[in-house]
Amino acid sequence: MRRAVATVFCAAALGTTVLAGCSDDGAGSSDESRSTTTSSAQAPISTTEAVSTTTPSTTSATDLRDDCAGLTDDDLGSIFSIDFELPTESSGGVSTIDDFNYKTVGCSFESTDGEVEVDLNLSFAEQFDDGMVHCVEPSDHLYPVIPVDGLGESAWWQAQDFENSTDAEGQLTICVDEALIAIEIEGPTTLQGPMQQQATDIARLVVT
Repeated sequence: MRRAVATVFCAAALGTTVLAGCSDDGAGSSDESRSTTTSSAQAPISTTEAVSTTTPSTTSATDLRDDCAGLTDDDLGSIFSIDFELPTESSGGVSTIDDFNYKTVGCSFESTDGEVEVDLNLSFAEQFDDGMVHCVEPSDHLYPVIPVDGLGESAWWQAQDFENSTDAEGQLTICVDEALIAIEIEGPTTLQGPMQQQATDIARLVVT
């Protein structure tokens, strides 16, 4: 299905997924950019401990470095009430914010009917140029940024709000001690209403 999320959100945040693309961007920064990586898909590296420079310790519900952070196609099937294919490992593009860059690793899930795509993007310490995790608030350059309580140390929701849009796109960005996390969802317009709750349900399976 069309990956509008990657092209739209990666420009704005988690420098913006769907809104940034586990992309990062400085709060409200407009000079962020996202480029496509040419490296092959890879799983999160498990040898480097992430260090947060901006948030206190946060306990994860699962080991974020496990396969897809423990998220499964069955989990998504329960949340969306449709069947999903097995996930594929992914490596995102590069986001540039101010004086540092960061990349993403994670998993991509697609429904068996091809209508819904969910990307779980993770940026650990080794994905940042300076070797430290940064809690980056998404930019509101393309989409409004809505703070979300009760997830990690900080969390924000963004969704496209264009009139007459033919699809729905949203991104939930979450800061925890070990990583910057972005959950991107793309699907039919029928998802516009429940999409934020669905992203939150996914996040609760990954972090406390």
